[in-house]
Amino acid sequence: MYGDISLNNDSSKITNGLMLKVIPSKERIPIPGNIISLSVDSNHFTDILEEAELSDSMIVLLGKKNQFSSDFSADSYYKYGCIAKVMQVIKLPSFGNKAVVRCLKRIKVIDFQKRNLNLYARIEPIELDIETDDLSKASLRILKRLYKDFLDLNPQFEKPDYLLNNDDFINPLTLIDTILGSLNLNYTRKQKFLEIGDLKTLIYELHLVLINEIEFSKLEKKIEADVSQRTIREQKDYFLREKLKGLSSELGAESIQIPEVEKILDMKKNNELTEQAVIKANMEIEKLNKIHSMSPEYGLLRDYLDLIISLPWKKSGEVNIDIKIAEKILDEDHYGLIKPKERILEYLSVLKLVKKLKSPILCFVGPPGTGKTSLGKSISRALGRKYIRIALGGLHDEAEIRGHRKTYIGAMPGKIIQSIRKVGINNPLILLDEIDKISSDFRGDPASALLEVLDPEQNNTFTDNYLDVEFDLSNVLFIATANDQNKIPVPLLDRMELIKLDGYIDIEKFMIATKFLIPEQKRANGVKEDLLTISDDAVYKIISEFTMEAGVRELERKIAKICRRTAKIIIEDENTIVKVNSSNLNDFLGVEEYRDFSNVTGKKVGEVNGLAWTIAGGSILKVETNIIKGKSDLKLTGKLGDIMKESAQAALSYIKTFAEDYSIDRKIFEENEIHLHFPEAATPKDGPSAGVTIAISIISAIKNIPMNQNVAMTGEVTIHGDVLAIGGLKTKLMAAKRSRIKTVFIPKQNVKDLENIDKEIIKSLKIIPVSHVREIIELTLKVKKS
Repeated sequence: MYGDISLNNDSSKITNGLMLKVIPSKERIPIPGNIISLSVDSNHFTDILEEAELSDSMIVLLGKKNQFSSDFSADSYYKYGCIAKVMQVIKLPSFGNKAVVRCLKRIKVIDFQKRNLNLYARIEPIELDIETDDLSKASLRILKRLYKDFLDLNPQFEKPDYLLNNDDFINPLTLIDTILGSLNLNYTRKQKFLEIGDLKTLIYELHLVLINEIEFSKLEKKIEADVSQRTIREQKDYFLREKLKGLSSELGAESIQIPEVEKILDMKKNNELTEQAVIKANMEIEKLNKIHSMSPEYGLLRDYLDLIISLPWKKSGEVNIDIKIAEKILDEDHYGLIKPKERILEYLSVLKLVKKLKSPILCFVGPPGTGKTSLGKSISRALGRKYIRIALGGLHDEAEIRGHRKTYIGAMPGKIIQSIRKVGINNPLILLDEIDKISSDFRGDPASALLEVLDPEQNNTFTDNYLDVEFDLSNVLFIATANDQNKIPVPLLDRMELIKLDGYIDIEKFMIATKFLIPEQKRANGVKEDLLTISDDAVYKIISEFTMEAGVRELERKIAKICRRTAKIIIEDENTIVKVNSSNLNDFLGVEEYRDFSNVTGKKVGEVNGLAWTIAGGSILKVETNIIKGKSDLKLTGKLGDIMKESAQAALSYIKTFAEDYSIDRKIFEENEIHLHFPEAATPKDGPSAGVTIAISIISAIKNIPMNQNVAMTGEVTIHGDVLAIGGLKTKLMAAKRSRIKTVFIPKQNVKDLENIDKEIIKSLKIIPVSHVREIIELTLKVKKS
């Protein structure tokens, strides 16, 4: 039975199997008793609605499974909905139309049928059984009370008359449908409520929802009240503050001040601010008094005044310079480093005599792990000054030093002013760590900003961009550290005095390990002193066969590994006492890493040991030469820099020029390619000091004379064969000693540097000074000038 049926609003006459046209309700789920507005954007649905309005017939309103889908097939609809009467169809001037419909009764769709482009639904009315027992009545009464509470908290909903009359007789379905229409549930959840076919379940679920909605409404009311109260209070405060300003102005008195302003006034009275700081603070206070407390600038001004308050403009820490105590502290904290310690004590002595030292800043230069940073800490402890470390590694923004201008969002002072603010005195010791690692980009050059900081003639008027007031840094003791002095900008280097820490010899490493590293690692790993002993021979074996470094960081890591292994053994057996010696050391550290020194034994043709300086300390630099039949050429491999390439060309030029002196046939250069290779090809190599090594390697290969591998050499060579001075001699000799080299050739011009090298190093090596490469050729290859 298909229906364009007029029921005169009597939904009770609906029978099972009735077929009615389907209209989608995409915006709201239809609930019986509710009048809803439908948005209609299809001419087809508009025609159905207009027809239903004119004929006073019923339609079926169904929600859609995908609310915003344009699919209107039978599968796209929910099976539960309402029959409805069209009250009015409204034509809109813009796209689409509106229809006002009254939802009458719950229905369930038995099946769908399509006829002449219209979708019909065969419906079945849903009847909910109304229980009359006491429990059902009590549940209904509770539901009614909860709904009243909900409406009291949400006055935007109109109260039904049956609630105003306090009448106990209420149709349960009417109450339930009214509540469902009022609740702001999402589309899918409201559809689930519509599909509930049991009245008790429906009442129970509505209980839960109303309780949650009531709690949420109470919370909303509380938040609104708090915000309103705070707004009223702030408006009142502003009004009273403005009135006080007016009264104070009439009386000629100062206005009521905020805490930062009161503190600045106290500092002015106690003469704790410089003249420029007072002028700047007065300007900022004047701005502060003119703006509203809710203005964004208000908080920024207070932050700025707080910075002025917290800086130690005239506050200095007590400094006691006792040279004997300083010497004792340096010896307690560091073993060896005699020359650096002497220079530090000289520096402190002058500082004690002149009070304010205007001389170059100390800069400790050396490989990692040689004690540069800890020396700065020791100086701080010896002077009784507060210690600040500023890490400069990777710094590439000038604003990190000078600060940002206040106009920028998130502006703040630079690292110098921040550090001084943190310690609270104007004469701390500031360690500028890794000063050779700074770089520059489009944001500026931090090295240029440091020029003013480190120049004693300028730093008494240092101006941070954020602070915008001169601050005196002349009382600060600056010390810098670096690994590679060649990477420090020349203007910055000119303002510093370099103190070189080339590294430690084995005996120094042994003493550092036994006096400092082992006790420290025992404490760090929770190992009691008497539960672990490491013998002297084990310590020497760690130094010689498990590490290969200028400093002691790797040595410390190896000792830490032993302590961790010991901690595990102790946990497993508390009565165990661990004794580590050279015999069982491998059980703790594994296989020796540097035991194989076969590369410095025997003899090889065309292979010669050079000595190189790196930021990590000295190392052996192998040079290998092959003579290859073919086109005349010099081939260089091993990731070489320009200086080293030119050094190779200079060495070859000397050999070609004086070939007859060494009985070398010139045809060799015309008919062969000379290939020079420097192993460890991934490591960049540069510098002129491998010149003599290259020359000897080429002659060894040409003459087919093997070269002793326990011999090393260093020196720049000219095209006439002269051997020139090189740098980093101590570091290179230490590397030779570590690598089991027996004989080292050095430039005669470097003999004077031997005075600054430990006697143990000199005794362990046969050092031969030379002024010409011919001397090395005669002594090593036994080729004499003809």
